[in-house]
Amino acid sequence: MSEESEIIVQNLIELSKELEKNAQKEEEGVFPRENLKLLAEHEYFPVFIPKPYGMGLPARTFVDVVKTIAKASPSTAWIYVTHVAAANAFNAFANNTLKEKHMKDIAEGKLLIGAAGTEAVGGAINAELRTTAELQNGKYVIKGSKSFITGVGELDLYLIIAKVPNAPKPHVFLVDKSQVKIGQKFTPMGMKGISWGELIVDATVDKDNLVIDDSLKFLGVLGRIGMLGVSAISYGIAEGAFEEALNHVKNRKLGNNTLASFEGVQIYLAEIAAKVEAMKQLLYHAADNSDKMPEVLKARIFITENAIDVIDKALRITGAHGYSNSLKLEKYYRDVRAPMLHFQTLELSKKVLASTLIQ
Repeated sequence: MSEESEIIVQNLIELSKELEKNAQKEEEGVFPRENLKLLAEHEYFPVFIPKPYGMGLPARTFVDVVKTIAKASPSTAWIYVTHVAAANAFNAFANNTLKEKHMKDIAEGKLLIGAAGTEAVGGAINAELRTTAELQNGKYVIKGSKSFITGVGELDLYLIIAKVPNAPKPHVFLVDKSQVKIGQKFTPMGMKGISWGELIVDATVDKDNLVIDDSLKFLGVLGRIGMLGVSAISYGIAEGAFEEALNHVKNRKLGNNTLASFEGVQIYLAEIAAKVEAMKQLLYHAADNSDKMPEVLKARIFITENAIDVIDKALRITGAHGYSNSLKLEKYYRDVRAPMLHFQTLELSKKVLASTLIQ
């Protein structure tokens, strides 16, 4: 890690105490705006956004930042990853007019951006797309609705995927929050602060708001960075759960013995420690190969599945304390299931990886 990256991560560890304190509001469904403002003030948004708008630091720094945020506030990490992935995809394909207008504020976290592709009729694979964009009098008129979207009603900019008549592939458009409405809001099992729901689009935008006329290319960039990010979230939660469980069993006494002195507990601790280390190494490998989708997918599949097993074992060795909210484990257990769904479902990731293996 470079000296710059090391300073960034070490400072974030200190800041995470404040993030964790604010995260108590997540369980009430409060969007983590305070934490996002803190991250913006301390310049964490530009870390993995390319120059000249961002710092352009290595993907290893990005995953270290994400996992540190996730240990303190999973919902904040979720919004952070959503923003950074969308920002990178926007930067990769948007025209100079759009970038000059928005990228500086996006990179600094003054404007929050996210993507909206999923629809109720087509699911995460966009099997069917009913949102349309028609060119009328020199402007695109976009109408439709999106479902299971992160940051509904809270983000400033949305990247909307829509069908264009007679075009071979769906297009991606930049739409301001003033031209969308909130539909149904969902209450998730975990990650309760992400403002998850339906987005109703009824927008008229300039031609320049067309980001790219090929949504698959856009989703390729968005997905790679997004899935690297959710892998880091899962790893951060798993590491946090391990530390919480280890501290508990070393201090919790049954009679004259600590829980950590029992052989059964020690076996679980060894298994957890091995898996957390394997996650870390695979995450760094994926970060070093972040431009290669198969390597990112391998990390995403292994880490998101095994994080659940790590927390399950942590719950077993902490007993009733782990099951109660006196420890963070029960919250971690609910939160850690979300990364299996975001950007691409885990099962779809397996299908995509398998298709590259059998070519």
